[in-house]
Amino acid sequence: IQKLQEELDRVRRHRADYRRQRRRQGISTISLVGYTNAGKSTLLNAITQSNVTAEDKLFSTLDPITRRVILPNDTTVLLTDTVGFIQKLPTTLIAAFRATLEEIQAADLILHVIDINHPNVLGQDQAVQEILEDIGLATRPRIVALNKADSLPSHQTTTSKIKSLKLDRDGVPAYLISAKTGWGLQPLLYALQSAVDNQSMDMER
Repeated sequence: IQKLQEELDRVRRHRADYRRQRRRQGISTISLVGYTNAGKSTLLNAITQSNVTAEDKLFSTLDPITRRVILPNDTTVLLTDTVGFIQKLPTTLIAAFRATLEEIQAADLILHVIDINHPNVLGQDQAVQEILEDIGLATRPRIVALNKADSLPSHQTTTSKIKSLKLDRDGVPAYLISAKTGWGLQPLLYALQSAVDNQSMDMER
């Protein structure tokens, strides 16, 4: 246990140094968050042409993974894939999640990925929102990606699920996508670009 704790501390220090370096360079950061198996790693691969492990199993991504992304206006940002959330996270796993939570807290923008086709989509969405609130990120700029559109049975079902999520309650923009096929990714990238540009303008004022 002591050796594992020392390793976790080393990882935390390393990532803290990395975050300070990014800040000095003035590069905006975006954190991918979502319930486990929502498709975050698949989306990271699709946007960055990477080959990050994307498996249909619990906690396939344990360590934060960061890749560079070139937005449509040629702005470079950093996109970080984080561990998938679950409801009622066991206290024994909290230490292992600490590096992920710190990455999310340091992000300029949150990209919340939702499996729109999951039968418990409302419960998963609520679990993620509660965790974000618990770590003080309820008001952090956020964009929602409604993933796995390629598996939806009908347009009517899609419309019903989007309305039930009440995504417009906080003015959070939502984009229907398929990370697997690449459908809908271009509008999402433009939305990320607009959000990053708006934040840059706010910082200059």
